[in-house]
Amino acid sequence: DEACSARRTRSIGMGSSWRSQLLFCCVLISQIEPPALAEEDAAYARELDMFSLAVEDLASRANASCWEVRSCCLGSDFTVSTVVWNATKNWGETWHVRELLDSTPRMLERYYTFFNMFEKIHKGNLLEIYAQDCYFGVVSILLNAVPAIEFEAGLATAQGVFNLAKAMLEQNNETERVNWTIPREPLDSTFPFYLGLTNSTCHGSKLKLYVYDTKHFSTGSIFCSAGQWGVEVMIHRYFASSSCRTHDPEEADLFLVPDYRACHFHLAPTYHHKGLTRLPGDDFHSQVIRNHHTKYRRAEQADLLFHELVDSLAYFPKRRGMDHVFIFSDQGFIVNFTHTFPSWRDVIPHSIFVTTEAFTPGCGPSCFSPWKDVVIPGHIDPDRLADIRKRSKPSDQRNLLFNFHGRLPSTHEYYEKNMVRAAIGQLSRLPDVSIGDFVDDYFDIIGSSHFCLVPVGTSSWTNHLYTSFFAGCIPVILSDNFVLPFQDLIDWPTVSIRWPEKQVGMEMYLYIRDLVQNNRQAVEDMKKRVDAAACWFDFYAFNDTCSPYAA
Repeated sequence: DEACSARRTRSIGMGSSWRSQLLFCCVLISQIEPPALAEEDAAYARELDMFSLAVEDLASRANASCWEVRSCCLGSDFTVSTVVWNATKNWGETWHVRELLDSTPRMLERYYTFFNMFEKIHKGNLLEIYAQDCYFGVVSILLNAVPAIEFEAGLATAQGVFNLAKAMLEQNNETERVNWTIPREPLDSTFPFYLGLTNSTCHGSKLKLYVYDTKHFSTGSIFCSAGQWGVEVMIHRYFASSSCRTHDPEEADLFLVPDYRACHFHLAPTYHHKGLTRLPGDDFHSQVIRNHHTKYRRAEQADLLFHELVDSLAYFPKRRGMDHVFIFSDQGFIVNFTHTFPSWRDVIPHSIFVTTEAFTPGCGPSCFSPWKDVVIPGHIDPDRLADIRKRSKPSDQRNLLFNFHGRLPSTHEYYEKNMVRAAIGQLSRLPDVSIGDFVDDYFDIIGSSHFCLVPVGTSSWTNHLYTSFFAGCIPVILSDNFVLPFQDLIDWPTVSIRWPEKQVGMEMYLYIRDLVQNNRQAVEDMKKRVDAAACWFDFYAFNDTCSPYAA
């Protein structure tokens, strides 16, 4: 590329051996139109003068130790303030953690805050100046901007920027020396998976799967991999990079239809959305998220959008969709209290549904056919999963009979008529139990409990079930219609207790107390089986023989 060649020549002319700026240019050159070379010649002289002035200013204020590794982070008129660098440092520690804020739109605002910084650096050709001031600050900006870059410029550009950040850390790894923390493990495992940079084995299966490119229906893989609906991304990315994928529709046994439906519906803002930096005169949309109105799906367009998706599937008509696989990651067809495809019976009645919820609210068993559909576990983020496991105690160190912390009728309007959770609330004053709303030490509580209550919510399924397994906490399932996953692989009666919804109360408490006090060995044996079965619900056990993909 001519523009990249020019930049390469000039970088060498400056005596710079730092290849990151060249990579930065070449990664983005296909997405952002370069200036004409004549204009660049004039601009380059100005850039060189500005760079010299910036370096002189920074060098005059820096100490030798941090200057040597480009990490004084002093701030300047050419970069950002020290306050901004300090804030960036905090986000560098958590660049890999997605669910840190209290709503889906606010979480996306976080990434666009860094995307806007990234774009300023790029458009101003300021990468070297910023990196001279605060090298690891630049790395943190890049990593935090990648999810928004994927939305704006596509997966390939996001891959390039991610690889640039990774290469910068490999070239300069002195983070400890200057007291910066940028977690490295996600650079080699989870994020390459989200970005389609790793391969999976399909566990030797001879199945051939065609994976559609569904364009805007599957935009935002990094962002949308967070939370319980992350299965939409995890299954897509696993098979898109798998040995059983085929690009020949004629040899395909099945056709996977990627659709980040739940994620996109949850991105819709509400009136005066709490915490959003709204556009002036607009009561809904964020001024930080670029073109926020294009990033989400509207409830009133749900049926139209699903029709648009199906109409785009070139090989759907051949077998009337019988070999097409759709993923439903929330409450069956319901997402955020919106029916995502009211006319599904007219369009995809024969297709395969891979779903966390067999009983769609308001539809029941007619929306799920055991002969063709599959129940899967919900997704738990890797950092959350690791923290839960870390706090799981041995049986002889657990001091609570059981627990439940979540939404109760007394604290959440959606659960006002939930009699099961109301009955659980009545047990909160009994000895050796922990019951209430969400609490900061929740992982410690479940890791210290022999049993975890798993009650029906706004539908029959709940992610509390899978959380309990990683905590080594025996689940007590209080949801009569909860269809459990992988019943051919997991002997559910040996790893859980099912208790009728209408009988939740004192009898249940006495039963569990008797088990713990008088049949301790049985409880300890059941916990061991719970620990052994947890791997079936770990979406990060990519090529293990015990994982959701192997199932």
